[in-house]
Parts: sequence; C-alpha cells; structure tokens
Amino acid sequence: MNLLDDFYCEYYSDSISILSLANYHPKKKCFFLDRDGVLIKDVHHIDSPKKVQLCNNIKNFLECLKHNEFDLVVVTNQSSLSRGIISYDDYRDITAQMLSFLPVELYPELILASFHLPNNDSNLDNFDWRKPDTGMFNYAIKKYKYDVKKSMMIGDKLTDLLPANNCKLSELFYISSALHIEEKKKIELWNFNNKDKIKIIKNLVYSEIFKN
Repeated sequence: MNLLDDFYCEYYSDSISILSLANYHPKKKCFFLDRDGVLIKDVHHIDSPKKVQLCNNIKNFLECLKHNEFDLVVVTNQSSLSRGIISYDDYRDITAQMLSFLPVELYPELILASFHLPNNDSNLDNFDWRKPDTGMFNYAIKKYKYDVKKSMMIGDKLTDLLPANNCKLSELFYISSALHIEEKKKIELWNFNNKDKIKIIKNLVYSEIFKN
C-alpha cells in the first residue's frame, strides 16, 4: 500500500510539494509543525526512509492536538532536493515512512514542502514558501480559512517561528535540539527584543506546554 497515493491528494513542482489529506473538512484552527526535529529526528539532510525515526512522545502529542480539535499542518524546508541529495521520489518515500509509524487518525491534514536553496530566488516559483518566508503558512491559512488567533506553531529553529509570528499565530513554541545548539541563543536574543513571545520547551508534552 502506498500511503501517499491512498490517503493524499498531491501537487508538486520543481519548487514545492503539497500533500492534502483526501476528503478532509478543515477545522477552525491548526497547529503548524516543522518536520525534522519535531516530527522525526533530525539527521541533517535525511536521504533514506531507513533513517526515519519519530521524535520522542510525538504520537501522544499529536493525539492531544487532534483531541483539542487542531488540524495538523507540516511546513518543511527540503533544500536537499535542490542540492541533489535526494530526488522527489525519495522525498515521497521518506514522507510515507514517517506516516507508516503513525495511526491513520493522526495523519497531518497538510504536508507542505519548499525545495528552494537558501538565498537563491532567481527565476524560481514560490520562493516565498521557504521559511523564514510565510508562503507555506499563508497558503494553508487562506485556502482553509484557519483562525490565526487560535492557531499555533512549533519548531526547532528561529526560522521556523519567524513566519508564524509574521502571520500572527497565537502561540509559538521552540523545542530545544542537541543538533542545533546555537538556535537557543538566537531564540533568547529574539525573545529579549520581542517580549518573550516564543516559549522554550524541552519535551513534547501537551499538558506541560499548555499548563498556563
């Protein structure tokens, strides 16, 4: 069984990929999630489905999000395609492997990807999809009419959270990553100038994140 073909409608180009869960009815709010470092363990330019591992506690976390009536929207930069590290078929296989570790009821409603290289916006479509630009966020918000005042974002880099802030999402969460130690300092500096808008967390535990 091919999980993408069986469960998702697909659009892709040299620039972007859109996977939308077939026959789903959008809720009023969504939770944006980065992929590497949030959903699956970040191994730096993952190039094989064999390397896919879910992050700790992600199933329970997604279950809580669904229980609290959030749609799940994955927003991921995948410049490994532009770099020639993987092909689009490889990207699909990696995505399918990630889904294979989840029960169907926890599948994300949308999986959005940008394939752009950093700082290379010449003659390319949809360059604003690459985080920290807002293209992926705006696509989901406008197409499915999500209420930004009730929607949230979690990422393991400042560039994940800047577009969420620019789109005025209600809550921003940074999860610490051993692979990107320098990111915490960036987050703390940004928070210093922005009234601590980004909440720093260590673990994906829904009750801990929303205890306040």
